[in-house]
Amino acid sequence: MPYFWSVAMRLPSRRAFAAFAGIGAALASAFTFAATGQCDATSGATVPVIVELYTSEGCNSCPPADRWLSKTLAERKDGSFIALAYHVDYWDYIGWKDAFAQPAFAQRQGALARAGGASGVYTPQFFVNGRDDRSWTRGASAFSAKAPAATVKFSLMTSWGADSVDFSGKLAEPSANVRLRYAVTENGLVTAVKAGENRGETLRHDAVVRAHGPVMADAAGAFKLNVRLPREMRRTAGQLHVIAEDAAGKPLAAATISCAG
Repeated sequence: MPYFWSVAMRLPSRRAFAAFAGIGAALASAFTFAATGQCDATSGATVPVIVELYTSEGCNSCPPADRWLSKTLAERKDGSFIALAYHVDYWDYIGWKDAFAQPAFAQRQGALARAGGASGVYTPQFFVNGRDDRSWTRGASAFSAKAPAATVKFSLMTSWGADSVDFSGKLAEPSANVRLRYAVTENGLVTAVKAGENRGETLRHDAVVRAHGPVMADAAGAFKLNVRLPREMRRTAGQLHVIAEDAAGKPLAAATISCAG
């Protein structure tokens, strides 16, 4: 399978990590909260840091990274970063099948590794704005730089259903050089692991990606999409993130909606 290119060649050690990186302050997406399943938002004036964690319940080095992500989310509520925890499936063979893993997530990790300067894929692995980043393991901050001004602006509206979310929006200035992608995440997930390297552990996860993919805008910059969600997902714990990037994957703007009441 293509995404195992680096796992088969060289797999870095999955050691436990103890150091936590700080996250610099930055203003980001505008949020709108509502008691109903419908709400809207506008992308922010500055670009949030996009932090992607590739993790697995079958990896005994991963819980420290999961805890770091949860801790950071609890401490940073200013919208200065977007957290996306992608669970990968290539450790399922060890003995525990990660219920949140999808093959597409491992494929994305492999593509980011090839494009983002990584020597390979491993867990836990962080990408910051598309670049392989291990600075949190040394206590250094990868997020301390001043947030850049957003060069793209777009509107976003959602309607959440029992097992899907509809969203639509429009780029203020349509451009063929802007790509859009979305991710639906869920917080507060708990798993009692009964096999594998984490047997007997109770694992807690936040920002778990439950669905993701590209968003296609028309010539006028308008976009609309219906996304099916896992039936067991609690929509009250869900967030929708839409990220605008350039062709190289550099974030240009983002918006988050967390109002699926």
